[in-house]
Amino acid sequence: MYLFEWLMFDGRKTVDYEALEKEADRQIDDDEKIPPIGVTQSVSEALYHNDSLYAYNSTYIDVRTPNDEKRGLITLIPGTGGVLLIWMLIGTLYYIGRDYLSLFMGDKPSLHTLEYLLMWIIPAIPIVSLYLYFKYVFSYLRLEIFTARRLIVRFNRITRKVYLLRPKHLGGVVALDWDKTDVCINPNMSELDGTGGFVLLGWEKEYHAVSDADGNPKDDFEMTLVGKPTRNAAELLAFWEYIRRYMEDGPEAAPAPERLLPRFPWPWHSLSAVWRLDTGFIKTPALWIFIPIHLLLLPLILIHACAHWVSLLLCYEPRFPRAIANAGMRR
Repeated sequence: MYLFEWLMFDGRKTVDYEALEKEADRQIDDDEKIPPIGVTQSVSEALYHNDSLYAYNSTYIDVRTPNDEKRGLITLIPGTGGVLLIWMLIGTLYYIGRDYLSLFMGDKPSLHTLEYLLMWIIPAIPIVSLYLYFKYVFSYLRLEIFTARRLIVRFNRITRKVYLLRPKHLGGVVALDWDKTDVCINPNMSELDGTGGFVLLGWEKEYHAVSDADGNPKDDFEMTLVGKPTRNAAELLAFWEYIRRYMEDGPEAAPAPERLLPRFPWPWHSLSAVWRLDTGFIKTPALWIFIPIHLLLLPLILIHACAHWVSLLLCYEPRFPRAIANAGMRR
């Protein structure tokens, strides 16, 4: 689930972004460079909430990130391996304990030295395997389980801040200045360029626009992905325009959606997330081939959906710190 965000956050420690930016400027012609988009610049006449809001009120909106549904595979593969190793260790200890109890009770003849050695060498295999598992694999497993159930981006129009709610291994909770936001969107993109796209926001560290949950400044840049992947450029631009107008013009300019995203991990939500067959295909006969393909893959889809649901159940629902949760609220 958080693989891309983890790579993006972890890579900041080793990447020389000033050199990278100079190299990019050298390779891109001046005519091809896209000027930065600010929060005051309108990019679309249309508005679209993109079915991406967890919360909406007159003070803030909580928006999802693109990879919220991409989970289950890491839980299924490394998680199954860890469960099997633990089961192997329990099984070997059980049989060793039973044999020792039989020897103590006199129900079994004494063992030879080699048998005693094998009795303790065999459980050493799962013990060593579990050590290596927790040392090298468990950190990847935490990208889907034993972590926050979702990442949330809060846009607070009263405090003029953008708050990122993330686990500590993904950067933690930070507060960012709305007015210093750089928007990585090309208003002139083709419809195809917007397929599977999402809003990317960034904050340069020289703006001193980044602070942690306690308000302490951080000398670092930040970036975040916002919203679920869109189907075309019109949706992508309209989605950002929805957020922009909410922050700049207020709730009247960006009405609340009819339905907010649910937070409770119902099992059918996991199935729909794994199924990933857009009902819009039904209107296009040429794409009906995807329906029998999905039906043939139904057993694998169900297994993946179960792992997806288990992943959600083994995560906790994230909460903003009280100072951020109450920021800008009328009393």
